[in-house]
Amino acid sequence: MDISTTYLGLKLSSPIVPSAGPLQREIGNIKAMEDNGAGAVVLFSLFEEQIEHEQMELEKASHHDESYAEALSYFPPSVDFKTGPEEYLEYIQKAKGSVDIPVIASLNGKSLGGWIEYAKKIEEAGADALELNIYRLSTDTKQSSQDVENDYFEIVKEVKSSIKIPIAVKLGPFFSSTAWVAAQLDKVGANGLVLFNRFYQPDIDLENLEVVPDVLLSTPMEMRLPLRWIAILYGKIKADLAATSGVYNGEDVLK
Repeated sequence: MDISTTYLGLKLSSPIVPSAGPLQREIGNIKAMEDNGAGAVVLFSLFEEQIEHEQMELEKASHHDESYAEALSYFPPSVDFKTGPEEYLEYIQKAKGSVDIPVIASLNGKSLGGWIEYAKKIEEAGADALELNIYRLSTDTKQSSQDVENDYFEIVKEVKSSIKIPIAVKLGPFFSSTAWVAAQLDKVGANGLVLFNRFYQPDIDLENLEVVPDVLLSTPMEMRLPLRWIAILYGKIKADLAATSGVYNGEDVLK
């Protein structure tokens, strides 16, 4: 049976595309995804914020280098530590050389300059497309919903004008008018929309009275929201539409 399709202008042997996640940190897993019918694969995300944190920690660690130079001679020089995007970029190249299906990179930026800089590097590394994992939790009581949405539009517009590979935008479901936002992202150049992002929601440890990370897997019920919005948006925008979260078995894929 021919289930080939086109996504982001890329020819795919099937519409099944594993979403960004930790499984893709192993090349063997990516190969297994291809062997089992994946039409493309989205790599785990590159986080600008994480890169900045690692660089700051290295800078703090080397701040007093001259105070104990002899002891430091036992360690490699700080320039040997990879705190930039190099490891991720090398992984893109490795993945591209290991499978025949399209490899889609994923980027979570912090600053507009970071979005553009890392998008260019990802393109140069050979990614077939780029998914913009825009994670915005607005907590500023003085920032309007229009301001938040304009941030999205500016990021997409600037990244799109800076690279030639197609881009998809991974959205959260919490806009006041999701349909309008989708239409505007389509207008500023998004080749595809991925519905929907799952926002980080920490829990409370009652024993120690601490906020703790508690990353939970999605459930099949969560698939209903992206399916509904894909049905609403289909035929109204040019951008391709992809569903993510809650796909657990073959029946879910068929839906």
